Amino acid sequence: MDLSSKLSENMVQLARLGLQGRPQDIQAYLRQSIRRFRQQNPKLAHDLSELLALAPTSLSPLRDMGGAIVPVDADSRLALAKTEYPVVLVSEPILNAQLALRLEQVVQERGHLSALERQGLGPTRSLMFIGPPGVGKTMSARWLAERLDRPLITLDLATVMSSYLGKTGSNIRSVLEYAKAVPSVLLLDEFDSIAKRRDDEGDVGELKRLVTVLLQEVDDWPSTSLLIAATNHGELLDSAVWRRFDDVLEFDPPSNGERAAVLQRLFAEDVAQLEPWMPLLVNLWDGQSFSDLTRMVQWIRRRATITNVSVLDVLLERIGHDLRSGSAQDRKRAADLLAKGGYSDRAISELVGISRDTIRKSRTKNSDVEMAVTNG
Repeated sequence: MDLSSKLSENMVQLARLGLQGRPQDIQAYLRQSIRRFRQQNPKLAHDLSELLALAPTSLSPLRDMGGAIVPVDADSRLALAKTEYPVVLVSEPILNAQLALRLEQVVQERGHLSALERQGLGPTRSLMFIGPPGVGKTMSARWLAERLDRPLITLDLATVMSSYLGKTGSNIRSVLEYAKAVPSVLLLDEFDSIAKRRDDEGDVGELKRLVTVLLQEVDDWPSTSLLIAATNHGELLDSAVWRRFDDVLEFDPPSNGERAAVLQRLFAEDVAQLEPWMPLLVNLWDGQSFSDLTRMVQWIRRRATITNVSVLDVLLERIGHDLRSGSAQDRKRAADLLAKGGYSDRAISELVGISRDTIRKSRTKNSDVEMAVTNG
């Protein structure tokens, strides 16, 4: 490749890195370019060196990766991985006590390396996250990266899975070598994508070789970095995959207590007003993932903002919609709450789908119970 072609290729890559807003990757790429042009164009190499010398230094762990840059697909020129540093979380993942303990231990191990080595042990190097979408797998990986103060490198399997399977192996190796170049957390998201492709009888030989490469990488993964594979379909993975990971963590759909905790957090500014409704919401939204709950609450808050009404009013509209497919017990509970809030029988009937006659009977029954308690 002549100098003009090299300069054109470098310009495209620098533009791509610049638009991604990652100065440390730009600096690493410039250092690589300086070495490349030192013989052919000494003045260009000198000028680039001067620019780097004048540039402010960064304390980012990625500021010098031995010349390593984010690998790209040779054909599409798309980045094969996404790098995030520093990782900043607005809130921590809500997990059950056992799961939180096991993740916390991964963090604590990094602070006791000498003690572990004296026992002939090393820190956890690899984790398998298993669970349905929206239960906190990706957020937990980001939490680990934040706690460890490491870059989070996410492998984009949709891009890496080339139509040419032989090239897919090369792409994956490039990302893995990139993640090994600096202490980091590497997330292999949708890990089952590779397992699913193994069912293709036409390419099963090449896919088996690809899985073998991954298994070897898990076995040889350095303790300086943390490898996390996340999957929604653990049943699709080969049994050999499970044995390679230091720990396998199962993420279940949120329990009643976990749904209550996340709703308290999401409705934080209005939680006092919405407190009486929380038990109903926890029950009504059973089966919803953390992601589902977050989307619903954010929609409610946006709706309240643009229509200039209270969050409770928008929430009641949403509850009314969901109650149509809810249980009779949930509808009755909502009717009782609305009655205590001063809503008319007609408004309650329209909202929860219960006849006004039933509402009046319930109101009378509740009044009789309250009077009996008062008279004691």
